[in-house]
Amino acid sequence: MPRILYGVSPIGLGHATRSLVVARELEKKGAEVKMFSGGKAAEFLRGCGVEVEDIVEDAGPKIAGGEMKNASAWYLRSWLAQRRNVPKALRLAASFAPDVVVCDEEFSGVTAAGEMGVPRAFMADELELGFARGMVARAIEGRVEGWYRGLLGAVDLLIIPEEGEDAGNKRFVGPIVRAPTAICAEVRARHGLPEGRTVLVSLSGSGAGRELAWKAMDALGSVPGGRPSLVVVGNRGAKLEGEGVYDLGLVKDNQDLVACADLVISTAGKSTIDEAAAAGTPIIAVPIRNHAEQERNAAALGYSASDSERLRELVRLKIGARGEPKAYDGGSRAAELITSLA
Repeated sequence: MPRILYGVSPIGLGHATRSLVVARELEKKGAEVKMFSGGKAAEFLRGCGVEVEDIVEDAGPKIAGGEMKNASAWYLRSWLAQRRNVPKALRLAASFAPDVVVCDEEFSGVTAAGEMGVPRAFMADELELGFARGMVARAIEGRVEGWYRGLLGAVDLLIIPEEGEDAGNKRFVGPIVRAPTAICAEVRARHGLPEGRTVLVSLSGSGAGRELAWKAMDALGSVPGGRPSLVVVGNRGAKLEGEGVYDLGLVKDNQDLVACADLVISTAGKSTIDEAAAAGTPIIAVPIRNHAEQERNAAALGYSASDSERLRELVRLKIGARGEPKAYDGGSRAAELITSLA
């Protein structure tokens, strides 16, 4: 039975949701999986019945007014957190004695595995950065990107959850999504939602995107045929209130809500985009401005940050325009590759 130590980035929840899929596939293959993360990601995994070590610190980027701010400060905070995290990851790895270490954009575990000579796999959405804007920030980012490219080239297995052509240590497995767990009637009953059309606003697990939810509330007033119910999910402070608004906060079954919605509006996180594609649910992906990863995700669907100003038009165009569901098996393919390292 291979022993797999699995690190998960604590920024947002997309890394946690897909890591949960891969971990369960690994267990089906007979592996013993030990997971570690931090913050809300660790809390989410624990809520899904996973035993997880909460040892990872990381500071997400500063978001204000729908825009990512001061990338250089984010890089500095992340570097300082990495220095604190690596000793903890080394202690955990020494006690668990893994055959393989796999990390989903979590850096301390993959660093510790390199020091210990343990085979390591790394999962990444992005092979480049591009968050910096000013001259000083770009100079700092250049050094960070050099380190990042070195890490991606040094791991035994680089898993990319998209379609693509394998090369070197890169393996493209396709999107990794959670399958729905219930039919729509059960999902509505579970969350106390009414019948009728529903728009889901899926915000970042890190708390970004509250402004988008307010704009969505305004946009629904112009939908022909009556105002749909607005369901809001994500990790924020005070809940949104209003007629026909159901703010559920942080939920563990977001894929069920995505599948049942007539439209999803999101901050362009990859997991929500992939879950919408898997279900055939139309999506409007409005990225956090200057968040390079989200901007690239949104651009692939024809959206940009400026689309927050034309939500009324987009909602009328997209609501109910379902597509053909897509079948993805990225989780199973990733698990097969990881176990092959043992």
